[in-house]
Amino acid sequence: MLEIFSANPWLVAVAEIAFVPLVGVVVGIVCISFNVCRRKIRLAQFDFELKRDMLQRGMSAEEIRTVIEAGRPAVADHDAKAWGDRRRETQRWIDK
Repeated sequence: MLEIFSANPWLVAVAEIAFVPLVGVVVGIVCISFNVCRRKIRLAQFDFELKRDMLQRGMSAEEIRTVIEAGRPAVADHDAKAWGDRRRETQRWIDK
């Protein structure tokens, strides 16, 4: 194996040029994956602490659900008719 590199020294340069970006991409993917997992865990911890705090304050399950839903964005409706209705309402509001 080493005879190939001693006979062709340019192969070392080619191997380094190919190896360095590959390592960079792998390290980048690992770092991104780690941070995504860490963010999900922290969000779950915050959610748990909020619910625990609300329970300790004596809030009912319905009140907790109301608070949690108020803090989350509404789910987009992909129904074409609803989308057209929403666009018409927006256009009426802009035209005023």
